[in-house]
This record gives sequence, C-alpha cells and structure tokens, in this order.
Amino acid sequence: MPFGILDPKLPAHERVPGTVHLYQAIHGVDQFPSANLKRDGDIILVPQPSDSPNDPLNWSIRKKDFVLFIICLEGIVASTVSPILASSTLVLVLYFQRGFQAIALLTGYHLAGAAVASVFITAIFVKYGKRFPYIFASAVLVGSAAWAAVATSYKSLLWARVLQGVALAPFEIAINASVGDMYFVHQRGVRLALVSLSIFGTTFLTPIITGVVTFNLGWHWMFWLVLIFSSVTFVLVVLFVPEHVYNREKRLNTDYVGEDLDGQGPQSDSTTTGSDLADEEKEKTTSTGQQPQEEKETFLHSLRLFSGSKTSRPLWKIFLRPFALLLHPAVIWGCLTQGPLIAWTAMIGVVLAAVFMGPPLWYTEVNVGYMYTGAVIGALIGFVIAGVLSDLSAKWLSRHNNNIYEPEFRIVLVIPQMICGCIGIWGFGFISSDMFKYSQYLPPFFFGLETCGMILGAVAGASYITDAYRDIQIEAFVTMLLFKNLFAFALTDKAYVWILALGVKQCFIIIGAVQLAVSAVTLLFWIVGKWNRYIMHRHNILRILHLE
Repeated sequence: MPFGILDPKLPAHERVPGTVHLYQAIHGVDQFPSANLKRDGDIILVPQPSDSPNDPLNWSIRKKDFVLFIICLEGIVASTVSPILASSTLVLVLYFQRGFQAIALLTGYHLAGAAVASVFITAIFVKYGKRFPYIFASAVLVGSAAWAAVATSYKSLLWARVLQGVALAPFEIAINASVGDMYFVHQRGVRLALVSLSIFGTTFLTPIITGVVTFNLGWHWMFWLVLIFSSVTFVLVVLFVPEHVYNREKRLNTDYVGEDLDGQGPQSDSTTTGSDLADEEKEKTTSTGQQPQEEKETFLHSLRLFSGSKTSRPLWKIFLRPFALLLHPAVIWGCLTQGPLIAWTAMIGVVLAAVFMGPPLWYTEVNVGYMYTGAVIGALIGFVIAGVLSDLSAKWLSRHNNNIYEPEFRIVLVIPQMICGCIGIWGFGFISSDMFKYSQYLPPFFFGLETCGMILGAVAGASYITDAYRDIQIEAFVTMLLFKNLFAFALTDKAYVWILALGVKQCFIIIGAVQLAVSAVTLLFWIVGKWNRYIMHRHNILRILHLE
C-alpha cells in the first residue's frame, strides 16, 4: 500500500491501468524493463509518442502551448456568458418586468443547454476529432451573442442564452482532453490548472466588467462585447487550431508486456478517442509494429475541417456511453469533486443579487460587480497552488514510490480544496447574513476562498480522470458536465425559495456541511482508487453494456 493506497494483488506480469513507470532508475535495477523507451531526461515519456511528425505528442512545446492558448482563450470568451447577467439582475428584473427567479433561470437554462448539447457534441468529438466541434462552437457563440445583443423580449433572450450554452459545451468537456492529446503525463499538471482557470476562474471577471458596462451603456452592450471578442477568437481557432487527435497504434513490446505506457493498461485504447483495436490492427504495416514514415502536414492541409473517422464505433454507442458512466465509481468521484463547489458559486451569485442589490444595502450593478474581485483573486491563487502542487507532488511521490506514478497522487489537491471551500462557504454565509455588523470586504474574501477551492477541485478531478482513464476521458467529462450543470440548474430554480425560507446563514451552514461531507468521501478515493481501476479494467462497464 504505497502511501496508504490500496494495492490489489496481481500476477507479477500484470499492471493496473493508469499506473506508469515515470522515472528511469538511477541506482539499482528498474522494477520493469524500460530500455529503448523515449525519455525527457530521466523521465520516461508517457504515453510513448510515435515516429510521425504529425503526432501531436511530437509537436514542439511552443506549438502545443500556442494551440492550447488559443483554445483556452476561446474557452474564456465562451465561459464569460455563464455569469454575464450576475451583476445586472435588478436591471433585467425592471426591464422585463419579471421576478428574480425568472432572471436567474436565464442562467439556469443556459447551463441546461450546455448539458444537453454536450451529449451530442461528444459523439462528434470521439468520432471525428476536435477541430470541427471547436470551430462549430465558436461560430455558434458569435451568432448567439449577436442574437442576445438585439433581443428585446424575455423569450428571445432566453433562447439566445440556451444557444450560448451550446457554444460553451465543447470547451467545458474537451479542453482537458486536448491537454491529454498533446502533452505527456509529467507536463499536464500546470496546463490542466490553466484550463480550469480559463473555464471556471476567469468567469468571475465578467460581473466586474459587465456591472460597469450595464451601468454606463446598458445591458445589451454586454453581448455586443462578447460578439466582438468571439469574432476575433473564431478566426484564431479556424487558422491556428489543427486537429490534434492522432490514431497511434498500440505499442506491444514482448520485453515490456504489462508496462502501461499510455496510462491505460495492456488491453485498453491508446488514443484519447478510444479507437478500436480492429482499427489499430489495420494501421499496422510491419511485424515490428512500426508505423510508415509520414510527410509533415502543411499549413493548408491543417485547415481542413475533418481528417477522417477516429473510430469504427457507431455514433449511437458513443452517444450512450456518458450515461453508462454514471455507474462508474471514478466518474462519480469526479462529479462530486468538481460539481458541488462550482454549483455553490451559483448560490453565492443569488445572494449577491437578491440580498446586496435589495434593501437595506441597495448595491448598484457596479458595487455587486466589484464583489466578484475576491473570486478572481481566489481563482488565481487556486491556479498557482494547483499548477505547482499537482505536478510537483506527483513527481515527488513517484520518486519515493520506486519511480512508479499512480494517478491517485493527483488527489492530494482535495485536501486544500476541502479547507478553502468549506471555510469560504461558511464565512460568506455568516457575514452576508448581517452586513451591518461586519466589514464589506469580508464577503469578497470568503468568496475568494470558495473559488480557490473550486479551482483546486476542478484540477484534481480533471487530472485524475485524464491520467487514470484516458480511453473514456471525453465521455467522463461529459458525465461530469451533465452533473454539474443540472445540479446548478436545480439550485438556480430553488435558490430564492430556500433563502427566503431558511435565511442566508442557515442555507450556507447546510451547504458547507454538505461540502465537508463530499470532500471527506472523495478523500477516501485515495485509498480505493487503484483498486477501483483494476476492478473497472476487469469488469468494464462499457463492455458489459456492449458500448465499448
């Protein structure tokens, strides 16, 4: 039991999927033969790249980071539309002559739209790769921003918001997987932290900006700005985000049987899309298993929308796979690690709109927007902690574990997540229940602690799934998105009712207690995670349901 992780008893030649030999032994003999494997210094490259210049793993680090930067930039623009109405709630209540709950549902249905769209878009991701869905989502974002900018009725704005959810879905479910497509295990931590900051953290800048925009220019201008920025990022995505899903054959070296080069074990798929072994066999051209030399792809060739099918699996099976993963313990763990803290921010947004903008405080849109400053700072701090701790702890623990890396090493982040998240939730609830008694700077401070915990949880969940279950990562992220968004939708639907019935303080006491229990349960996955990986490998849920 390395560091308390439950280690199943296996035959000497067998390895648990996700367990990888990360370092070359400096003294003594490696536990597993590792000759002839590609390395970065003394770090064995996981997964092992092919010899093709078109393999994204072989791209220069500068090209990888540039592609990821553009995807994250588009993700930031797409994510801003989720909280874009947070500081303008009262203005919209007066404009449309609707109640607070109806305005909250403009965000709720937006999240529901993202959840529903994610299931259909995932099938395209897995079947045809990532370039086309990214371009499609960028185009939808431009169109829906233009629609919202000219909307004059509640119904019109509502449907524009649903479409904005459709545009958001691909970036929420696939950027983490894009990191897995392009980077090796030892390079992913800081990049996954950057992704989480882009999708979840920078969204808290939006109310600060839109509060000022609404106050000075009117609420329509929020969406005009989205239209301007999304038009620019759409062009960048079209020109500079090539297809980065690559079908590489399984490397089965008889001298290295059982070594998990790809993080998935000897019988799982090596591509991020989970391509079938039958497809991989067709790609083999020699008995040595080497691939033929490919010509380097030209820039014009990289602009094509499609680069062929990535799997022979039918679309209907791909469509059903995320629902089947609701039975997968690791995916359930990922839902609990990411979902609740992200959803609690919706509750905080409701309090800021209903309590701070109403009597007796009467905050303006600008004042409420500034309350999100603490959330931005907290997200940045969470990004730094996650980026540093995720990779460093994984490398340190691997070196002290006979050079063997376990994906459970990423779960370390749940500890600071629990501390920051629970203190932030309870502190915000206590202070907001009596603002005349406490400083006005305390709610943003505790909001910042909550968002810091949110980023830590998002990175922990994404990095664990990416490293432990690469063959189902896209579908797993969809399942997590469905849980998160539908949970947040339920909160926006009932939040005002709960606050009126229980009061702010009591609501947040309950929420904090729930978060504490969830964090404690997810920490147990440190112990049983490796055992679960082995059980899920032996008794594959997707195989049992004939969806593999």
